[in-house]
Amino acid sequence: MFDTGYKEWLQKGYYDYRAYVPSRLLYHADYFHIRRLLEGSADSIAAEAARRLRHVLRTAVAWVPFYQRTVRLSATELAHEPPRQLLDSFPYLDKAQVMDCQRDFLDHRLDPSRLNYTTSEGSSGHGIGVWRTKRLADIEKAFYNHEWGKFGFSFDKARYLRMGSDARRLTHEPCAAISGNRLLLSPSHIFAQHKAAIVAALNAFRPRFVHAYPSAAASLAELIVPGDLEFAVDAVLLASEPATPQQLASIGRLFGCPVSISYGLTERSNLAFAASVAGKCRPFQFEPLYGVTENRCNYGRPEIVGTSCWNDVMPLIRYCTDDFGAVDADGACRAIHGRAQEFLLDRIGNRIPGLLLIVNDGAWDFVRLYQVRQTKPGAITIFVVPRNGPLNAAQRKFLLDYQLKRWGGCFDIDLDEVADIPLSASGKRQLVVNELR
Repeated sequence: MFDTGYKEWLQKGYYDYRAYVPSRLLYHADYFHIRRLLEGSADSIAAEAARRLRHVLRTAVAWVPFYQRTVRLSATELAHEPPRQLLDSFPYLDKAQVMDCQRDFLDHRLDPSRLNYTTSEGSSGHGIGVWRTKRLADIEKAFYNHEWGKFGFSFDKARYLRMGSDARRLTHEPCAAISGNRLLLSPSHIFAQHKAAIVAALNAFRPRFVHAYPSAAASLAELIVPGDLEFAVDAVLLASEPATPQQLASIGRLFGCPVSISYGLTERSNLAFAASVAGKCRPFQFEPLYGVTENRCNYGRPEIVGTSCWNDVMPLIRYCTDDFGAVDADGACRAIHGRAQEFLLDRIGNRIPGLLLIVNDGAWDFVRLYQVRQTKPGAITIFVVPRNGPLNAAQRKFLLDYQLKRWGGCFDIDLDEVADIPLSASGKRQLVVNELR
């Protein structure tokens, strides 16, 4: 709808001024509805979750082409049968099915040009694109603000350090920048040569919270020591990657505060939170108001399957996440396995988090799978499985130019087409394979 420059201008204005705007003007009414529900009883949460799930299932059967073709439920059943029982009539669903016919999962009454299109970073090597509305984004934020608000955090009001893909800067650019109430620290700059600038930026900004990839927060904890910081942090909030015990221990040593780890997906099918105390992670707890979480046996392991109770725009029902962990009847899960990020060594020996090497927006239209492999420092090969036959010259250039622009200062980069990327022993397709010896 808008060109890139105009979007960037709007985004900058939003982050610069949102701290001064009343919340009722920032968020959809359902944001406040969910915040009130989350403060209520377990019975009221269960009742609303069931009501919302029924609405999503009825919408899917009535208006979403994929489910119109594949699910046979009568209007009477959809209106009166227990919604959790209705869910069993829906087939399991995976990324490949969605990406093969994306529009078939969108409510056909909606115009995609008027929706927000978001792509995942393909952290397992297989990306996905989904349509959603601002309402759905605000609903997501309600759950995060409720959980992380226990520490005093707010996305729009709190002063925080952000280390994620949105904070990444090119190698020749400064390592940090201020955007409204956020200090953006580039994960690809957390190295010894930038230590002085990083410490100066942190002490000048004095964030109360850290919101980061676990790998980025751990890299920062390995680079600096508590004595470098002239301020205290109230909580570290981790997202987008699994956090290892070693990472949690390092993060805890540097910041000396509670650590919260979230598990969520671009597909908005599941949401869970865990807490780390003294470097040890307590079990994840899945949010029952957010969606229904199931397990199915896949490759002999319990795969996490989810259904959003709120996504009636592009409902992905019984969506198989390709992540693994046994979830009990109360929504507790001791550990979630999958999407583990490897590191790559650049030309001068810096360790680059694998999550940062993502396929560019628009590439998933002609790329089905991809993987980054490294056999020697400073050089990587991107293996691509085309979606619809061999890549043409323009598509290869589109992929390679994007990576060279972002990473050409760190790596020699090759692109290779392959027929498939095999699964690992755990049943995952790895984004990064580091074969350095």
